[in-house]
Amino acid sequence: MKRYLCLILFTLTMILSFGEVEASLEETLFNEYNEDNVNNSYAEVKIVQAIKVATVDPILMKDQYSIRVVDYLYDTLFNYDEKGEIIPNLVESWSWKDDRVLEFKLRKDIYFQNGDKMLAEDVKKSLERMLESSIFKSFFSDIQNIKIIDMNTIEIKLKRKNNLFLSMLTYHMCSITKDDNGTIYGTGAYELDKITSKELVLSKNNKYFKRNTGPTKIVILSEVSDRKRALMYFGEVVDIVWDLSLKQIEEFQKEGIINKNAKLRKTKELDTITIIFGQKNRIFTDKKNRKFIEGVINREKILENIFNQKSATSFFPESLFKAKLSILEKEKLSNKVSNERSIKNRKIEITVLNDDISIKIANNLKEQLELIGISVEIVPYQHEAYLMKIENQDYEIAIYSIIFDKKHSIYNLGKVMVHDIKNRDMYNASLPFLEVLKGEEKNENRDKVYDKIVFLISKNIPYIPLIHREKIAVENEELKIYYEK
Repeated sequence: MKRYLCLILFTLTMILSFGEVEASLEETLFNEYNEDNVNNSYAEVKIVQAIKVATVDPILMKDQYSIRVVDYLYDTLFNYDEKGEIIPNLVESWSWKDDRVLEFKLRKDIYFQNGDKMLAEDVKKSLERMLESSIFKSFFSDIQNIKIIDMNTIEIKLKRKNNLFLSMLTYHMCSITKDDNGTIYGTGAYELDKITSKELVLSKNNKYFKRNTGPTKIVILSEVSDRKRALMYFGEVVDIVWDLSLKQIEEFQKEGIINKNAKLRKTKELDTITIIFGQKNRIFTDKKNRKFIEGVINREKILENIFNQKSATSFFPESLFKAKLSILEKEKLSNKVSNERSIKNRKIEITVLNDDISIKIANNLKEQLELIGISVEIVPYQHEAYLMKIENQDYEIAIYSIIFDKKHSIYNLGKVMVHDIKNRDMYNASLPFLEVLKGEEKNENRDKVYDKIVFLISKNIPYIPLIHREKIAVENEELKIYYEK
């Protein structure tokens, strides 16, 4: 009876919804090696995530919701194995001719989704396109030139030694693509079938060079409401739902919306929910005002009854590196400083994405700020308007989610500075440290350099990290899926 009541609730919720469910991507990748790992009765798999994909071009991707498409449509020259070691992917063999020159031979069985065989010329053009037009092209400024040796062999010459270069070639923007009159083709296990305002459909690429025992069709939807995503899963509209917190999952399980036997999968994504500062009215261009907000709020209180996890203890997620310098320390402002801040006489807007968790966090933050005499208005936006606000920094304070990739250290640093907090000067100032990071051979030394860079970022208080969490996917208990390449 409870299941039928929930199904009726689901139907009514969908009918009464003012917004349409929009197409998007999630990152689940089906294991092409082990036939036992996939239930082949699933000819079609439907997925829903919180935000739609902004672009399917890997060199233009800034957000993790878009980056999730990479593992479906594209391949990189190198990948990571299950042990975290770098292995060749589109590459047959490789070697460093000296500290600055990398030579590799391409596999001869790789085809783009339009049927063209992948040759050295294609790889050179793809990498040069990335160097010319990628939004993160500055990451690869140490590439001096790319040279074709023969139709299957390429040489990349660097300006200086870079111990992390092979790792950097696994980044999504280094996916090998072919631009055919404006249409971008990859070499991945799936190809783009169609994209509309309501759905994105992927079909299996029969020319893929590895065995792919996944479904023949993947339909990807997006829905910003956490409850609606869960109800879509309950109503069997989708097989996989993304972007729910563990606390929400437990609550939905108590309600009977999510089966207690459902599979919960941790992914390679790390999510940091933050209070981030914008440029609107330029109130928070003053570091003293950012510091004031940091000093008066209680992060634990804000997160109370929202997550079953403690608040962040380090500026970046703890699992990325061994943080010592960048450990968060609570600095309470003195009453004198607190009373002197002119910000207390102004009304502050909190910009939020119109989803359940963001609004709860904003309400808790509002309650705290109003207790000390600050007037607060919460302004929720649907995701396109919200993302435009964030992109233009047209907000005073926003509740914002920063996504980190566990394996890509330099990418994480650059993305935070260039994309999330949009501080190019800070990024430029960090470049000497990034070069030191590339030159370090030992992981423990890299951690120390990384920690130093993160510490310098944190001292500027570009945002206040509330909680670090691993992203969770809920899937049909009968569906066996492999999550990472």
